[in-house]
Amino acid sequence: MEPRLKLFTDSGADLPRSVKEEYDVEVVPLTVIFGNTEYKDGVTITAEEFYQKLASEADFPATNQVNPHEFAEAFRPYLEDGFEILYIGLSQRLSGTLQSAVMARDMLETDKIHVFDTRSASLGEALYVVRAAEMARDGLSPAEITANLEKHKEKAFGYVMLEDLQHIVRGGRLSKTQGLIGSILQIKPIVEITEEGTVEVCDKVRTTKKALQSMIDKALAQQNDYSNETLAVAHTNAGGLFYEFVDMVKEQLRPKRIIEGLVGPTIGTHAGPGGIGLFY
Repeated sequence: MEPRLKLFTDSGADLPRSVKEEYDVEVVPLTVIFGNTEYKDGVTITAEEFYQKLASEADFPATNQVNPHEFAEAFRPYLEDGFEILYIGLSQRLSGTLQSAVMARDMLETDKIHVFDTRSASLGEALYVVRAAEMARDGLSPAEITANLEKHKEKAFGYVMLEDLQHIVRGGRLSKTQGLIGSILQIKPIVEITEEGTVEVCDKVRTTKKALQSMIDKALAQQNDYSNETLAVAHTNAGGLFYEFVDMVKEQLRPKRIIEGLVGPTIGTHAGPGGIGLFY
């Protein structure tokens, strides 16, 4: 009998509930901290509650990675049940969470846990989970799945337009002066997830509408045929603008499927509210 495969990811993937249930994925939560209070992303705080707090609390939140013990506790029951585990994780360059999963594997002294660094985040990370799940359904082994996922990295991308510059200034991606000038001039920075799995400002565009079009132009410039592909569009509580962007993506990129999602506390802490992202 073939070993059964259990898929894991972390809350940095912002995996929509429908996708989580469709593919039966386990999500290990990172921690978000407001003042002295800690919350488990998606467990003791929802994305909606997070944005309410973000608007009302004076202090900026912070996040904490998953520790190795938490991973070991999550993995152990499935190992004992005879599963192999494939954990698809948040970029190692953005969080120590992936390294914690590797340490948990060492603690459990097993070769049945496979760890894959997406070098991505949010729905970019979630798209790797979806691809892995589809391949697992087709009976591919963990080694075959990760080899195919590695190949996809060559054409993968993630672009995010940021609306609230305070959070990116705090994270050190923009200087305070750039943040102030950007706010006055209505400049919208677009950050990209690089091939190395870091987040860098790749463009600064005047006005929201132009920034949204700029992300689509960047996707078109890749010269991929999206008609048989799945794209993902995410937002950090961006309201109606998000649905406008989904329509733009449908019209101009014409993907086979679009996964839509609200970004949770793990990534929302660093992106701030009002942002919109496009991932492949």
